[in-house]
Amino acid sequence: MASLKDIANELNLSIPLVSKVLSGRMGTTGCSEENRLAILAKAKELGYKPNILARALRNGKTGSIGVFVHPLGAPGSDLVERLLMGLSTQANFREQRLCLSFYETDNEFLQRFGKTARAEIDGLLITGIYHPDLADLYKEIEESGIPIVTLYKNAEKQPGSINVYCDDFQVGYLPTKHLLENGCRKIAHIRSMEARYQGYLKALDEHGVLEDCALVFDAIERYDMDSGREAVLHWLENGIEFDGLVAESDHQAYGGINELLAHGKKVPDDVKVFGVDDSPVCSLCPIPISSVSQQVQEIGALAIDTLIKRIAGDPTESIEVAPELRLRSSTGN
Repeated sequence: MASLKDIANELNLSIPLVSKVLSGRMGTTGCSEENRLAILAKAKELGYKPNILARALRNGKTGSIGVFVHPLGAPGSDLVERLLMGLSTQANFREQRLCLSFYETDNEFLQRFGKTARAEIDGLLITGIYHPDLADLYKEIEESGIPIVTLYKNAEKQPGSINVYCDDFQVGYLPTKHLLENGCRKIAHIRSMEARYQGYLKALDEHGVLEDCALVFDAIERYDMDSGREAVLHWLENGIEFDGLVAESDHQAYGGINELLAHGKKVPDDVKVFGVDDSPVCSLCPIPISSVSQQVQEIGALAIDTLIKRIAGDPTESIEVAPELRLRSSTGN
């Protein structure tokens, strides 16, 4: 890889001058436009890349961001992949290095944080679920000078925290509203997350449809295909009629569609179905699944920008990202 010295020697210029031109920190140093353009061209020609670590150390920062990733979604979901794409793309753009750790339990988090903290990070991103038992630890970490941004909503549980997250209320509200606006009146729901369930109820209420408890199947914190199959089988075996289904994951929707088809039901003619995650499962299903995108890649990029602002001491606020519908054959689109 080319160095500043290589560029300087090629152009017969001083290393400090080349360094200042490439870093954009000319100050009072004079440099002709001809030399400036020559330096930039030679740097590109030789494939020069700035030493991010050295620059960071000069600024009193490591240029490193710790990222703790809790497994998101069911097997087959690409939520983690898309999140990491958003994080890495923006981190590269902002010239930051990511130090990744994956954890399942609170104990793993504690162990991995210790290792990452010793590796000297400027800030910490935490994804996954809220751990109330770790609230004091988060506070201690921030008081030590390491700002934190979480990628889940916990503002009401941890006052003062900064979060970048998808609005789960809207994740339940938008697909229910869409089905209602497209003729459905008996909409079943697989309840796995309370905020999404409340969004489902709000859409029903706005359209003058009373909640029917028989149409709600509890699968708390379950997002697999089995929960979708079990829900649909329960309704069919008990003679409960429904013309729409709002699941809380694409896997639930896939399992539900398979059960509907096995019982001679047509999707979307008899039942329109929505999933959540906009995962690869949607296109693998016999009936491509309409889904709710949680904008995970955008959340990753916004989280990087927000944390960098916190590291710099700039004022920041939590960011709520709106989900978007991805319409396919399972809803007749």
